[in-house]
Amino acid sequence: MAVNGRGGGLRSSAFNTNPSEGGNDFQRRGGHARTNSRNYEGNWRTQGQSQDQSGNIAQNQGFQPGHRSRGSVNQSMSGIGGFQYNPSQAPVLPLGGQMMMPQMYGQQLNPMQLGQLQALQAAQMNSQQFPGLQASQHAGQLGGQQQQQQRKTLFTPYLPQATLPALLGDGQLVSGILRVNKKNRSDAYVTTLDGLLDADIFICGSKDRNRALEGDLVAIELLDVDEVWGQKREKEEKKKRKDITDTRSGSTNQGSQSAGQNDESNLPEGGIRRRGSLRQRPTQKKNDDVEVEGQSLLLVEEEEINDEQKPLYAGHVVAVIERVAGQMFSGTLGLLRPSSQATKEKQEAERAAREGGNSRSNDSRQQDKPKIVWFKPTDKRVPLIAIPTEQAPRDFVEKHQDYADRIFVACIKRWPITSLHPFGTLVEQLGRMGELKVETDALLRDNNFSSDEFSDAVLRSIGLQDWSLAQEDEAAIAARRDYRDEKVFTIDYNGGAELGNAVHVTSRPDGKIDIGIHIPDVAHFVKPNSLADREAKKRGTAVHLINRFCPLLPPKLSGELCSLEPGEERLTISVVFTVNPVNGAVAEGDSWVGKSIIKSAGKVSLSDMDKALTDAATFDNATVPVNTIQILQAVAQKFREARLGAGSEPIAPLRLLQQLDDENNQVQHNIFDSTEALELVEELMHKANSYVAQRLVEGLPDKALLRRQAAPNSRRLQTFVERMTALGYDIDASGSGALQNSLFKVDDADLRKGMETVLLKSMQRAKYFISGKTAKVVWPHYTLNLPLYTHFTNPTRRYADIIVHRQLEAVLSEGKIEFSDDMENLVKTVEACNTKKDSAQNAQEQSIHIESCRTMDKKRQEVNGDLIAEGIVLCVYESAFDVLIPEWGFEKRVHCDQLPLKKAEFRKEKRVLELYWEKGVPSSAYVPEDERPKAAASMRMSNALAAARQAEEAERVKKEREEATRKQTDTGTISTDDVDALFDDDEDDDNTSDVTEAMAGASLAERPTQSVPGSPARSASNAGALHRTRSDSKVPVTEAVETRLTNKEKYLKLFTLREEGGDYIQDVTEMTRVPIILKTDLTKSPPCLTIRSLNPYAL
Repeated sequence: MAVNGRGGGLRSSAFNTNPSEGGNDFQRRGGHARTNSRNYEGNWRTQGQSQDQSGNIAQNQGFQPGHRSRGSVNQSMSGIGGFQYNPSQAPVLPLGGQMMMPQMYGQQLNPMQLGQLQALQAAQMNSQQFPGLQASQHAGQLGGQQQQQQRKTLFTPYLPQATLPALLGDGQLVSGILRVNKKNRSDAYVTTLDGLLDADIFICGSKDRNRALEGDLVAIELLDVDEVWGQKREKEEKKKRKDITDTRSGSTNQGSQSAGQNDESNLPEGGIRRRGSLRQRPTQKKNDDVEVEGQSLLLVEEEEINDEQKPLYAGHVVAVIERVAGQMFSGTLGLLRPSSQATKEKQEAERAAREGGNSRSNDSRQQDKPKIVWFKPTDKRVPLIAIPTEQAPRDFVEKHQDYADRIFVACIKRWPITSLHPFGTLVEQLGRMGELKVETDALLRDNNFSSDEFSDAVLRSIGLQDWSLAQEDEAAIAARRDYRDEKVFTIDYNGGAELGNAVHVTSRPDGKIDIGIHIPDVAHFVKPNSLADREAKKRGTAVHLINRFCPLLPPKLSGELCSLEPGEERLTISVVFTVNPVNGAVAEGDSWVGKSIIKSAGKVSLSDMDKALTDAATFDNATVPVNTIQILQAVAQKFREARLGAGSEPIAPLRLLQQLDDENNQVQHNIFDSTEALELVEELMHKANSYVAQRLVEGLPDKALLRRQAAPNSRRLQTFVERMTALGYDIDASGSGALQNSLFKVDDADLRKGMETVLLKSMQRAKYFISGKTAKVVWPHYTLNLPLYTHFTNPTRRYADIIVHRQLEAVLSEGKIEFSDDMENLVKTVEACNTKKDSAQNAQEQSIHIESCRTMDKKRQEVNGDLIAEGIVLCVYESAFDVLIPEWGFEKRVHCDQLPLKKAEFRKEKRVLELYWEKGVPSSAYVPEDERPKAAASMRMSNALAAARQAEEAERVKKEREEATRKQTDTGTISTDDVDALFDDDEDDDNTSDVTEAMAGASLAERPTQSVPGSPARSASNAGALHRTRSDSKVPVTEAVETRLTNKEKYLKLFTLREEGGDYIQDVTEMTRVPIILKTDLTKSPPCLTIRSLNPYAL
């Protein structure tokens, strides 16, 4: 079984399709439990024996992709029923849990038809319960049973696993990893293994995705691209027409209409409501955008597919070869499916409105207890999951509303071909939304990190309670280099949680210096296939979060024996370079790697190292001389210049690009933050990792575990170069070094961060690989600009490093020790490490996002007003523009349909978005027309709204009395609480299960509208600073005229404005600054951050 995909761990065979199987007892449920396989009964974990042959299927390297028309596929599938069964030749039908093998039909059917026939037979057997089915029954009886099926088949049965190797081998199918578009889960893409195809395969809709999930290893049959694209266009046009109908029927006649509505275009057949280029998003699209965009640090890059850039390949899933094992999802639990809930609420509201609120509630009638409840995963790529009611809390049916703010964890158990949604198991209840521990637990589960703790069995297996160097074999100790007398010091990244790197510097008589990099000898203590090794392999990596650390190894190892504590003798692997300090050159033969012993003299934190580099007078460390750190800095700078081919420009940190290889060991609250000390240490580690990679390739040319990063997407990179060139920046994309040097030349740090963020869209994350399984041309690491690279320097944090240490031990032994891992298991281990590495990176970013949102919310509460920060415009579109907020390290999108605009015009040739503002309407108080209370709102909702207004008014009066000297003029209250429950009851693809929630950005209008928002006095430190990135706060009170002028002084100079024919116009161009309102919503899980652009004509 191969390994990959979201969440990590070994892959498994997929879900059972038996629709009648019930849930098991809660006490026997676990987070990693999917009890049955996809097409056959029995435990899914036991299918591995029959899966291994397809786990690493060798694709035909001469494969030439062909495109089957969907018609022919349908014909072949429907034609299965036309084949005649010969009872004398019919194979024995398998009992539950048995794999049906191709036997007698080989001369009559081709492999694809045979596989489809067997899949249909298996699905039919699993769709019906056949107790006592005897081997003597013939296939003719099966046809009669098929007619008895009562449920409609929604998905195509998967091909049997046994048929896949042949079909993949001769090119009838291709395999790859599926990823789902986070902003539109109707679209998915498959990246073929080993680059078999030169582009991704487009998967259109849930039917073609056929129950496959994010990260699954799937088998794909290619389809005709034009036919698939035509069907996608037809679906989109149908949905547009429905959105228009919903928008028209839900529009309100209340209130005055905006002057901009006079510019509204006529609505053609299948068109969408526009004002210039300003497009009104459908309600559900708004809801999706606010969650997907608002719950991540950086925007998800949507696939660029349209009529001009159609996908090169299209296909559908015919089998899931392997799923991610132990996959869990956090989310919420509901009594009804969201679309059904919305329908019910709407009907109740209409009934209450008709009957004046005196109708008898439906709740008073006795209703049967539902058999299932609905789990809505936080990850929008995952469909709704049906959960047996008995697994929900005991009082859930009666008090389900009390659980609306609770976070649960569930896993998928099976997905029948007759069900639109999978069936799952409720694993645990984490707690209330918004609580930091609960949110952190949820993000860990979503990334498949289940527990911080180690089992008693693992802890007991370590032993070594009284370990000392004297207990080791004398000959083995004597063979190690002894650095105990050197002035070695330990680097403390994060307050002592891990002390895994130590360094020494020694001057030589010839003027050169020795720089030693010492790494704990973890492989000495963690033996292959030991309990500690199996646990570390399962975890894959440690996880560094803002408020939590999940270790890779038990504390006896990571915190004691493999921690380079000062004053303690430790076994290490050391890399020593003899360096010319003038040019940083390391002559051939002047490098050494081997086993060693150290005794650290002291430790120094990164913050102390920064003091030594920036203000030596403040450096206070008795064990580490300040000049030692300065020498290391000078050498590291030379290493970096040589690696990147840098010229005279200072080398600025490009943290986003660096994190494509490895997440931050020292977690920063802002992903752009860096220090000289961090850059210094990382450069030394790059040098050591690169040298070890060379030694591995020399000693294990076929099995070396290396790390590579592919070159950027050429089309996106070219687009980036063209856009930056049009703005006047000289970008050289001829190579990695040249590209990064182009960014170094940008003096403005915030603009450079903006460019780095845009460039990131074309880049790919680094991956582990095995040298003998990958062509040498793709070995280099692009961002680091190195031909060979691996991970060696963090074995207490990454399992891949432990494998590298074992390989290095074999290489250094010169044949005395053999690295015995077979190639198949090694490839699986590497893929598992890739999966877990990406998951740890995602978890860290989500942790930073949660903490940042909480910090913003506290700051907003302190000032009782809006937070405003400067943003860098990254990209403009017809009806939106993306901004980077350097102060916080967030990238967000400003949607123009959330702003008080008459219209917008997009000048594509100049990439300028013209915003036609409503004068005097603050962005923070504006409520879009389709989000305002509807005339047909229910009496119950109206009463609730009135009560909320009264409470708000009472609170306002109270504040006025408390602040008699700070009176404000209230110009009215606009509330968005009274929003009809809009819903989509269309059973079209994946959108049937989306929850209808409050509109994006509506929370910005919670306070009374202020005609002229005020501002606190500016501090002297940032007054008048043009390129300030610190947030300012606007207190919602109308103060003196000079305060208004202060606001204009702060922000007006950032706008490009003009007035034409009574219109108030702002030009938004890329790589310019705009002030942005930040708004957090901690009621969602995870928290959401939404933004709006300030109205320059309402300051």
